[in-house]
Amino acid sequence: MKREQERTQKYRRRGFYFLLLNLVVVFLFFFGIRSYYAQLSIEKAPLNQILIRCEDTYSSGSTLDVQVRLYNNSDKRREVTIIDFSFQILNAENQQIYSFKQTQPVRGVLDAFVSRLLFDLKREKEITNLPSGEYTIRVELTVDDKKVSAEKKFTSIERYQLIVENLNDFYFVGERAQPRVNLLNQTSRTQDLRIDALSVSLKQDDRTVWQSDVQVKPLWQNVRVGEAVELAEVEVPFDREGIYSIQFDCVVNGSMNSLILPLACVSSSERNLRKVKIYTDAPKLASLRNPLEFSVYLLNDTKDNIYLEVEEIVVSLLPSSLSVRKGPVRMWLTPYSKYEIFKFYPYSTAAITQPGTYKLLVKVATKNDRLDFETTMQISE
Repeated sequence: MKREQERTQKYRRRGFYFLLLNLVVVFLFFFGIRSYYAQLSIEKAPLNQILIRCEDTYSSGSTLDVQVRLYNNSDKRREVTIIDFSFQILNAENQQIYSFKQTQPVRGVLDAFVSRLLFDLKREKEITNLPSGEYTIRVELTVDDKKVSAEKKFTSIERYQLIVENLNDFYFVGERAQPRVNLLNQTSRTQDLRIDALSVSLKQDDRTVWQSDVQVKPLWQNVRVGEAVELAEVEVPFDREGIYSIQFDCVVNGSMNSLILPLACVSSSERNLRKVKIYTDAPKLASLRNPLEFSVYLLNDTKDNIYLEVEEIVVSLLPSSLSVRKGPVRMWLTPYSKYEIFKFYPYSTAAITQPGTYKLLVKVATKNDRLDFETTMQISE
């Protein structure tokens, strides 16, 4: 009995010490966390915040797309007055490339936790020829007598870009592809293009199964910014089924330019549309004040490659006059992927100019099947 009592007291003491140790560890943990956060400065988010939307990398020769939005960090709807709006683009030497100023006051309403478009560069100026280098966008304005500012950096890249037309997603055994190869001047100035022979190769599993060197016009003079010249039309044979990549290589003014595109060779294609469905990211609710952009896709929810010969695609937006029709087209949908069949750009059409309910209608048809899709968008002022 005495030995049992001593053993029990021993276990109790050990348990008490273990509990005390755990309490000390917990105390130190919470004390350390509290001390750490006590060192941090707690700052409230600014009431007004400037958001500059711009790609980090810009290709010279294309149109520079920049949007400036004012974000309301308040949980309340507010009426604001904006004055002295200033927009600048500066190069690496801090030299001004472009500037825009609006000194007259502008009044508007900001909903809670919502941004509103203040400035769209494409509407004011088309900038397409920035030389290579780093640039800074600087925005300053006054909102209700409080100054607000923001900066964003981006990089401009000059290059020559190979563009391939008339190339299908897939071909049948025994067919020949006939792609047209163009070269686009995406630099900041008009140039003479000195071009070496164009090399085209067909690869499967990193193994070249066909290759050809095509002679092209060696000199193109005075090619303007954003202008494309046609280099050649190539015939590419397909003898057996498989997944391939086609590679185009061309030396322009001493620099190598390459383009690799995937394609397939099959023995047959799908004759119906039961494995795909139509999907869109068009919003249910939108405002005329904000640029609207959305796409329509064919969605492959299976684990299989789907090869479709689509005869016709029709997209309509009622009651507007927008109606797009295209086809026939061959589509290769990889497993669990979506394939864009239509894109609505903010300023490509004046389809949505009035508030109201708009109906988006989509039809996709093959020789043996047809898919229809319908959705609505409520557009407010």
